[in-house]
Amino acid sequence: MTQDLRRFLETIEARRPELVLRVKREVSAKWELSAVQKRLEADGKLPIIVFEKVAGYSMPVVVNLFASKEHLAIALDTTADRVVTRFAEAQKKRVSIPPREVASGPVKDVILTGKDATLDALPIVTHCEKDAGPYLTAGMTIVRDPETRALNGGIYRNLRLTKQSLTMNMAPLCHASTIVQKAEDAGVHVDAAIVLGHHPTMGMASQQRGELGEFELETMGGLLGEPVEVVPAETVDVLVPADAEIVIEGRIRTDLWHDDGPFGDYWLYYAPSKPARVFELTAITHRREPIFHDIFPVGPEHLVLFSLGMEGVVLSRLKELVPQVTAINVPVSGSGNLVYVQIRKEMEGLGVNAALAALGAYRFKCAIVVDEDVNIYDDQRVLWAVMTRTQADQSFFTVPGSYISRVDPTGYPPWHSGKGGAPILSTRLGIDATKPLDPDFPEVAEPPRELWAGLDLNDYLK
Repeated sequence: MTQDLRRFLETIEARRPELVLRVKREVSAKWELSAVQKRLEADGKLPIIVFEKVAGYSMPVVVNLFASKEHLAIALDTTADRVVTRFAEAQKKRVSIPPREVASGPVKDVILTGKDATLDALPIVTHCEKDAGPYLTAGMTIVRDPETRALNGGIYRNLRLTKQSLTMNMAPLCHASTIVQKAEDAGVHVDAAIVLGHHPTMGMASQQRGELGEFELETMGGLLGEPVEVVPAETVDVLVPADAEIVIEGRIRTDLWHDDGPFGDYWLYYAPSKPARVFELTAITHRREPIFHDIFPVGPEHLVLFSLGMEGVVLSRLKELVPQVTAINVPVSGSGNLVYVQIRKEMEGLGVNAALAALGAYRFKCAIVVDEDVNIYDDQRVLWAVMTRTQADQSFFTVPGSYISRVDPTGYPPWHSGKGGAPILSTRLGIDATKPLDPDFPEVAEPPRELWAGLDLNDYLK
């Protein structure tokens, strides 16, 4: 049976009904929908939420598909501690499964072109108080490289401009940005399609950090264990998933820009307004009674999803450089800029080496290295290690003048540009929070581990 968003929701409601919340009260797509998410998050609750009635629209909205590693684990039918390994394996060509082209599919149930193809029917959400307007945040944009003809997919934010246009805000270092720049140099526009609503593995696959020319739907196939069925788009030369909920077809203009922002971003601050390319609609296709998918950009699901791609590639690279690395975690608390590295310490200095390797493997602002006895999925335990196993003048080091992110609110200009330069550089921090190998270093105090670690609480709490 084909894996898609509907089957995933049916499965999780049957197996883990406590993880799904259906809101039957009518909500507004402007702020109210996100306010419900924010309230639940503040109470420590992160269910998948289906808003069944959105004022002015007939489509329900689903959110929080990626709110925790547990959510990702359910989608992959694995455990939370295996998610990163599964993702890393799926990126390797030997287990990736190419898409399979078919003649048609449910996404072609309704086909709208010309003047009928407008954004009016889509419950595009305005998330934060000072956002520039409603944004698409969950759509995977598939583009065709005009030079190589290869397809590429990624998630970018899209501000609604008119009934038939959006911004296409791509990070400078992403593959789609490279493709569009090549098209601009050649004087042509870029065929593209924004895919909304599919099995969560599509979102996961969009975060892969592979080579230009590797198609993300191959990784999605590797995660699912079956080919993703694709169909030709109606008006542009790209292939789109046949079982998606909604596809917005169009072209990314290489000669037209529009201001995009402010926008509440994953750093949990407003990203300022900057020029972005313009996407012009040519068609919309969708399933009967489609489900609209949204990602809350200042909620944990943005960071959980965003961090997955980092973890997959960084773990593989680190193990090559430092074989004693046993696990890594990019915690939500670090807004994607912090990585915890767990090592099997075999020599003094290995913690510093691991921190240096982690900082070099990706654009992390801080890397904290800990021993195997520290749970890297527990912020409190990592902080405990930092406070009890380090000295600031010996265990901390900094690396100034590095590129981290274009939206770092504390970024500073390149030295050569003076005070008027763009704030694009950051200083990285490495922390070796491993304990010395000195046998006289104090032992961790606890009851016998073999007693409490395997203890069945049901025997005591009945």
